[in-house]
Amino acid sequence: MTGNKNSNADASSSNTGPNDGSDMDRQWEDFLASHEGDLNDVARSRSARKFDKAARKAEKKARFDVNDLKDDAFATPPHGRGPRDFQGRSWLDTDDVMDDDSTFTPPNPDLGPVNRAAALFVGMTVVGVLCLVVSVLIPSVSALSGSVGGVLTLLGAGGLFMRHRGHSETRRDEFDDGARV
Repeated sequence: MTGNKNSNADASSSNTGPNDGSDMDRQWEDFLASHEGDLNDVARSRSARKFDKAARKAEKKARFDVNDLKDDAFATPPHGRGPRDFQGRSWLDTDDVMDDDSTFTPPNPDLGPVNRAAALFVGMTVVGVLCLVVSVLIPSVSALSGSVGGVLTLLGAGGLFMRHRGHSETRRDEFDDGARV
């Protein structure tokens, strides 16, 4: 019914005044009594059994408790009292840290004897390129230095190209991909 034309005989169930706790308890008991058969059917259902089984299983699981932790976990920080009390090493000390405890030895590769022919061809190429630069910058000697620079550059680069053995000739076995450390 509507609020203005409430014809309920029970005045306690109307919305006109505050309800005390005993009235709510009585209404709940009335509800349980009137729906007892339906509630029993729900309690005996398969879903209810599954829920009970899952609830019992969850209770058996070990839970994490605050009492499992030591008091030091809450009261004392591991390295003093604050950020300025830190006694360890920071990333700003990386060079000192690396030098103190490191067993690292920098590599000192032995290149072996320099091949004289390779050194001669590299030298010819460098001198040839320098002569070509001089011939461009100084026009009075461009004929002589340009000719000498061109010949030296061609001979040096050609010699280096002819000496190059290629990747397939430097392999040690069929699985060698040429990577060297």
